[in-house]
Amino acid sequence: MSRTLLYYLRLVILICILTNCTTYINFYSPTYTSIPNTKTSAIYRLDLSYQNFDSLPFNVSELQHLKMLDLSGNPNLELAQVFCQIESLKGLEILILDSLGISSIPKSIYQFSNLKQLSIAYNPDLDLKEVIELIPKNRLEFLNLQGNAIKNLPDNIIKLESLKELNLSHNLLADAHSYILLGQLPKLYSLWIDNNHLEKLPETIGNLAQIRFLYIDHNTLQKLPNSMSKMRKLWVIHAGYNQFKQLPVVFTKMPSLFMAHMNNNDITSIPQVYEFAKYPLAGLILDNNPIPEKERVKAEKMFKGFFLLSFEQK
Repeated sequence: MSRTLLYYLRLVILICILTNCTTYINFYSPTYTSIPNTKTSAIYRLDLSYQNFDSLPFNVSELQHLKMLDLSGNPNLELAQVFCQIESLKGLEILILDSLGISSIPKSIYQFSNLKQLSIAYNPDLDLKEVIELIPKNRLEFLNLQGNAIKNLPDNIIKLESLKELNLSHNLLADAHSYILLGQLPKLYSLWIDNNHLEKLPETIGNLAQIRFLYIDHNTLQKLPNSMSKMRKLWVIHAGYNQFKQLPVVFTKMPSLFMAHMNNNDITSIPQVYEFAKYPLAGLILDNNPIPEKERVKAEKMFKGFFLLSFEQK
């Protein structure tokens, strides 16, 4: 099998993985925004977000098949009361509590032992250490902590041993110790730290040897630390909308990296090492970079075996 075909097949597999891992859409059934007055077939998904509720509809506890519940944007809800009302919904797997203005979560959240996905984004006053102690951990695979003004992670985050995806977008996570902690989450494979006002990544990001997908776009990064060569399982990196001036050399030292999104940077050159080094990288997006024509021609020859190479300009 040719190198190009091999990596093309790996990309197809990757797309399938990403499609299956998209959060909140595990159950392909209608999403209701209210509870029907008439008897209907089983309701699996209920979105009550941004409806100015002071309390939940009285009959929500009757939805015994419910898998997903979105209560976002209802800051007048009393969560302790809400959790009492829905305590019978033992099959709940996805709970979304974004933008509620909460600083804590009721202890009764432990009763949702089947919880796989939890979103508590845009609650900047939240006590994250306390939340991690309270939430059921055995099955939790996805945790959304976007927009919570997080500067460092509490040590107890390592208790989330089942976590596969962690969204830390729109925070301020530059703390080196936090990345050491993230490196101790054995099943973590997707990490979002985009939009974190990062001017540089700490060397400790190399501790994330277990992850497959890394999102560091929309920061102000100009370089990547050499320690990233230790990220031996990383498949795909999204580093668009930063301030890179050349394609990072560390990509040639990453043993599993085969796709890099470097769009919308300030890249003008490709380091010479890409001509002779052996590396698995086989897909590269360089759209909207000020790459001179001469450098572009050189890059097209250098990467001629790639299954995907893009220089589109808008």
